[in-house]
Amino acid sequence: MPDQFTLLLEWRRSEAAGRGLAKLPPDYYGGTSAYLGELRRSYEADLRENPSGRKGEISRQTYQRASQVARDILEGRVQKVLSLAFQASIGGARELPNALAEERAMFDALLATLLGFRRASAPYLEAVGPVPTPGATAPKPAEPTGKAPAPARAPAPRGTGATPLAYVRVIADGHTVSVGADSIELRADDLVALPPATAKLLVDTKVAEPITVARPARSS
Repeated sequence: MPDQFTLLLEWRRSEAAGRGLAKLPPDYYGGTSAYLGELRRSYEADLRENPSGRKGEISRQTYQRASQVARDILEGRVQKVLSLAFQASIGGARELPNALAEERAMFDALLATLLGFRRASAPYLEAVGPVPTPGATAPKPAEPTGKAPAPARAPAPRGTGATPLAYVRVIADGHTVSVGADSIELRADDLVALPPATAKLLVDTKVAEPITVARPARSS
């Protein structure tokens, strides 16, 4: 079995090779801390015993190299978790493959902070919930005259008055959008009205497709 230093090198190589989190043993953080602590105690003891000895210097260099490798792994994974938490805060998926327990806790805390900031500082960015598919509302009962009810029209997006909302049709499951203090899971064929920036993000990432809603012509 490879020694701990060799394993650290392999894990750093795997982490740098992909955009997602590489697979690490569940006890990676605890095991790495224990390993580095033992290395430090070893080289300090060797240097106290013989300050100019070769053994103590080799132990010290090993500790420094192992610490740098562990730091590279940590910083690479934290950067990925930060990016994934931001994507989730604007409607991306909340899955975190290969995340360790410590990283999942960090992701959840970051996501809660980002969502809280958006709601408090930029409420105009919050999305509205799913709206009915145009024409899918239940028809009114037939009138006594026998006339058929007028066909239902698609409702126009309602915004704040400054920025109109945009319709998109969801084409991929497994994503969420924020609605006030809650999050709604998107399902294929849902029709939702969103702020243009959020709608564009879903369209650009192939999660949804734009829908053009015809507005009734004004009578002269």
